[in-house]
Amino acid sequence: MESIAQGVAQRVIDLVVEALDMNALIARIDLNIVLARVDLNQVVDQIDLNEIVDRIDLNQVVDRLDVNRLMARVDINQILSQVDIEALVKNTDLGALMVSSSSTLATEAVDLGRSHAVSMDDTIARWVSRIRRNHKGRAEPPELPNTPEEP
Repeated sequence: MESIAQGVAQRVIDLVVEALDMNALIARIDLNIVLARVDLNQVVDQIDLNEIVDRIDLNQVVDRLDVNRLMARVDINQILSQVDIEALVKNTDLGALMVSSSSTLATEAVDLGRSHAVSMDDTIARWVSRIRRNHKGRAEPPELPNTPEEP
């Protein structure tokens, strides 16, 4: 008799569930009351953060960043106040830096002097040409004598 009662009860439950309008039922539920009964700590404890982070495409995140807005929030003075200038100077090879800078300056000065010498040479050659009334311009360099090639 008990098995017949269970079968009838199951059939009644199935008929009631099929007859229910789930959307209407859900609309009548106060979600705030339901959520107030949820233990969020228990839900969060079940989340695998490493799995979530592995699924994040960092390139998409970076593409969405407004770098100008981000940099506007950065306090440069606060960052620079943490820089140890004495340690930077101590770890910098000032001698090599000075040698490199002075050799670069010397090279540039020599190049500039050569450039001016060539320019003065061209100017003098034009003046000499005018004085001699030779309108051919600058004289060509002398030809090198033909030397036999060594085997």
